[in-house]
Amino acid sequence: MSEHPEDALPEGFTDAWLTRRQASAYLVSVGVPRTPATLAKLYSTSDDGPPCIHRGRIPFYSKRALHLWAMRQLTRLRRGARERQPAPALDQSGAIS
Repeated sequence: MSEHPEDALPEGFTDAWLTRRQASAYLVSVGVPRTPATLAKLYSTSDDGPPCIHRGRIPFYSKRALHLWAMRQLTRLRRGARERQPAPALDQSGAIS
């Protein structure tokens, strides 16, 4: 059993390839709002954005990987800012184990 219910994929979840605009809309729907421009910046300037592939110049995001990345952006309940967050354990595919 996971530490928080969002760690699991929602019931009836179907994976798909999403454009950057669709990925942005999906992130808003799960409570982690990021604009398409922010997703582009995360890709080009850091290694901690959601994983994507490129078909030519166009990035596509796996909805499953995007969901798992979004859930890692949320914090667990804490009593205060000084209470440390344990890092989630990830398997080789990047999924929370």
